[in-house]
Amino acid sequence: MRTLLLALCGILAAAPGWAAGLHHDLTVTLDPAARRLEVEDRLRLPAGTHRLLLAPGLAVGEARLDGKPVAVRGNTLPVTVPEGGGELRLRYAGTLPPLTPDSRGGGGGAEGAYLPAGTGWIPTSENAESPPSWRLSVRVPAPFVAVATGRLVEEARDGAGYAATFAEDRSVEEPSLFAGAWQVTERMHNGMRLRTYFHPEQAPLAEEYLDLSARTIDAQAARIGAYPFAGFAILSAPLPVGLGFPGLTYIGRQVMPLPFIRAQSLPHEILHNWWGNGARVGEGGAWPGNWSEGLTTFMADYAAAEARGEDAARAMRLDWLRDYAALPAERDSVLTDFRAKVHDAAQIVGYGKAAMLFHMLRAEIGADAFDAGIRRFWKEKRLQDAGWDDLRRAFAAASGRDLGPFFEQWLTRVGAPTLELAGASANGDGVALTLRQGGPVYGLTVPMEVKTAAGVERHTIRLDGRETTATIRTAAAPRALAVDPGFALFRRLAPGEAPPILRDVTLDHAATTVIAADGPAAAAARALAERLADGTPRIAAAERADPAAPLAVIGTAGEVDRLLARLGLPPLPDSLKGRGTARVWAARTPQGRPVVAVAADDAAALQALLRPLPHYGRQSWLVFEGARAVDRGVWPAGDSPLRVSFE
Repeated sequence: MRTLLLALCGILAAAPGWAAGLHHDLTVTLDPAARRLEVEDRLRLPAGTHRLLLAPGLAVGEARLDGKPVAVRGNTLPVTVPEGGGELRLRYAGTLPPLTPDSRGGGGGAEGAYLPAGTGWIPTSENAESPPSWRLSVRVPAPFVAVATGRLVEEARDGAGYAATFAEDRSVEEPSLFAGAWQVTERMHNGMRLRTYFHPEQAPLAEEYLDLSARTIDAQAARIGAYPFAGFAILSAPLPVGLGFPGLTYIGRQVMPLPFIRAQSLPHEILHNWWGNGARVGEGGAWPGNWSEGLTTFMADYAAAEARGEDAARAMRLDWLRDYAALPAERDSVLTDFRAKVHDAAQIVGYGKAAMLFHMLRAEIGADAFDAGIRRFWKEKRLQDAGWDDLRRAFAAASGRDLGPFFEQWLTRVGAPTLELAGASANGDGVALTLRQGGPVYGLTVPMEVKTAAGVERHTIRLDGRETTATIRTAAAPRALAVDPGFALFRRLAPGEAPPILRDVTLDHAATTVIAADGPAAAAARALAERLADGTPRIAAAERADPAAPLAVIGTAGEVDRLLARLGLPPLPDSLKGRGTARVWAARTPQGRPVVAVAADDAAALQALLRPLPHYGRQSWLVFEGARAVDRGVWPAGDSPLRVSFE
């Protein structure tokens, strides 16, 4: 699995690596509703000393190495295997934790079961060097169906339940196991088994999901190389998740019908079968870190925006830069430190900044060399651990260029360059300009746009030092100049390019939240404050709030209006007055202090915002009817110092 997981019972049991030659032959009896798991594992081990770990909720009933008893110490099995290897036969069982909306390490219940890899539900070797191969036979009672990662070998259903066998003969990942009361729809496509495991209300969506899966796999295989797994399955999850595993994705039941899941989330998860599950994220090399999320975001999410047109692509790039503009300096980090999306700040760097790296790289070396580098990287690192340096080598070989400085500056530095148009003048056939950058010096190819009497011309200027002076020759008289108007560089936005958004406050751990409500509405406002904060909110009375720190005011409309007026803060914008059951807006004081206000009609209107509002951090304002955002937007940008008119 490609995402951070908690172990069963909250204890991480994943090992740092695997041992060559490890093979599990698992027989599993799983009763999701009773939360009962029984396993027999015949584990082939190479010679040497092994320390095997099981999750704390599981009890070993029998352990024999080549027929001889093995001592078990709690949930740890120390085993010494003689030359030639041996077979460890284990029988163990236990009660799974309840499957709740917060479950990430697995569990069971009336809605099914979820046992992800790396959580200790099968014995994990601490000193192994590569993932094991495995074969898994599972039986579940009716009405459940079981699914595992790997290739479906056989399946059968009778009145008592369902049984199936799955296998993975290569070194990919431990098995992940799922169960649910699903309807199964199957399609064979180019030798691949495509399936949906949907709850009854989602059955009408099955064919659309299968169509999209087939098209996406074909398109990415043509661009990257052959799809690495025997098939692809889409599972409806009782949890609010969207997770990718080798050959399948596990998506929350409630969001499955939403259009953006099909348009964006599903293609993203399918692409992870190449990046993250096919070529795995490794910790070796000069530049560690999770490269797969940025590359997947670029090749799936951003590619979809590009397919809609340049306006959509520009909007996505600007979203990434506005996210970064809202990130407090103390929460910034280098890309080599990114491992997983554990909070919004990590996502801004590990997804957005990394995707911008690939966008800039493609512009630097050209689309043909970029695509050749992608194919080379896949060919060399398929089903292996890979790092940023492997990507650099592949793109360098494809382009014939030394890309070390490019990768080094974007991977190992905190922050981003700041551009300044220090001067610009026009004559009849061109523009003379001085361009500066602040902070640590980056090597940048800066896009320039010149509006002339005959139309718009696009140029680039190379900026390798603190300052450069250049002349751009034009075919007609210049009328205006803009520096990076399409937001093609990862940089700090200039004043005027970054209107207030909700994330200006929600990302900042120094922000204070003031509750402007009483009784049940106050309780709902506090719950909303906890949901909005990317961490633990600081809730205080207005008089105790730091007057310089970002501020959130949450409550009922009348109380919010009175508090904002008393504090001299920006009031409810006229464009939002009288609309919906709740209004949300971001603003800045003349001194630059970020403010977010949430003004709802009553406690129920506040309660309705708990689930949807945290997903709208990139917005400047929203109008809600209950839990539905009926209108939203970003305030217009102001004048940018990176633009100048000659008229």
